[in-house]
Amino acid sequence: MRLVVTRIVLLVAAAVATALLVSLATGAAFSLALTPQLSALYFIPVNIACLVLLRRRLRSLAGYDPRRLDRDTLLGLLWLFVLFVPFGLALNLAMLVLFGPGGMLGAYETVFAPDPSMLVEFSPWFAWASALATAFLFPITNAPAEELVYRGHAQGGLFASGYPAWVALGLPALAFGAQHVLLAPSTAGMAAYGCAFFAWGLGAGIIYRRHGRLMPVIIAHFVTNLLFAVAPLLILLLNPF
Repeated sequence: MRLVVTRIVLLVAAAVATALLVSLATGAAFSLALTPQLSALYFIPVNIACLVLLRRRLRSLAGYDPRRLDRDTLLGLLWLFVLFVPFGLALNLAMLVLFGPGGMLGAYETVFAPDPSMLVEFSPWFAWASALATAFLFPITNAPAEELVYRGHAQGGLFASGYPAWVALGLPALAFGAQHVLLAPSTAGMAAYGCAFFAWGLGAGIIYRRHGRLMPVIIAHFVTNLLFAVAPLLILLLNPF
């Protein structure tokens, strides 16, 4: 789990550094609430650092086999839909607990939307550069980095060390959920994201444990990240400055 701790520490440091740079560049008060709109961007160097740390085990942990790539891709698309079930259930359950049946639907409009006062308007060149970097670099670094760190390295290591299944599956999933609170623009969003990504991580861990291969889970994660990463670029293309 040391690499998991290292990753989370690096992400928190990257979020703090990003907030500081945004504050200095714009004159806004320093706050981590400035970072969610740039989270995919500052995840990239941390992802690369994690892949470098695992460089000698990348192929073995991922289970990459070019002869199985077509099958892995089909399985990845299947696991993508499967994993969105616990993710969506956990997200909605967290919102239900936080706001109750009466306030749950209305809360979606604010919990996952940044506070307008904390939104930063970037110059066109930076907006385009960050959108391009995110679209091309975030999916190909984040999916393998997260699955290799949390499932391949941490979960695999805990099982190999003889820990019970609830620990070996639960601890990496809990850390996976904790990492994603950095993406939320509000305190309630942090709680909801933490629960939802814990559920995704637990589901991914169970799939990996049952089937023994990580590559399909990496592909499912990659497709999810790709959909998220291209959104800023599409917005710029549809609404150019």
